[in-house]
Amino acid sequence: MNDVKNVRNNDLEEMILFCNQKGYQIKGKEIEVSQLIFEERVKMNCFYCGKYNVSWKCPPRLPRIDYKKMLEEFACAAFVYLEKSLLDADYAAVRNDSSVQLHRALLECEKWLWEHNNATALSFIGGSCKLCRNGCAADRCANPYMARTPVEALGINVVKSAENYGIQINFPPKEVMIRIGLLLW
Repeated sequence: MNDVKNVRNNDLEEMILFCNQKGYQIKGKEIEVSQLIFEERVKMNCFYCGKYNVSWKCPPRLPRIDYKKMLEEFACAAFVYLEKSLLDADYAAVRNDSSVQLHRALLECEKWLWEHNNATALSFIGGSCKLCRNGCAADRCANPYMARTPVEALGINVVKSAENYGIQINFPPKEVMIRIGLLLW
């Protein structure tokens, strides 16, 4: 078991270093899936979001899967996140840009894991998918291989779950915006 733990830590450290060398400026924190906090009220927040039934990777357009059970099938998990200053910055631009930056970094992490013999690596992004500049197409997802589902859409209370690992997310963000995703392998 100790050897497995060391491999997990090395994977995460090497992967984060790889992504940061590409300019992503992300951090990673190994987590235990069993410590994620699932709440139905988080899914209800999706219902009130403007992306509900609009984004192809948001509810109610998600597959009917027991997400908690599915996540428990992975041996390794990590929060991958970035911090962006809001001081002297346009909040809307930071919000959008940080979402896209984290999304692309998570895709790089998946690619790195795939190249290191982890064929079922999977990630969930922070906030809704923003890969398409003009929003989702009406008939289908324009980026089905790259688009990802938000962590919150699974019913995970990201704020409480991250707090368990020393990542403090404050609402509303004032000085720093933390954008957080979930990576599993």
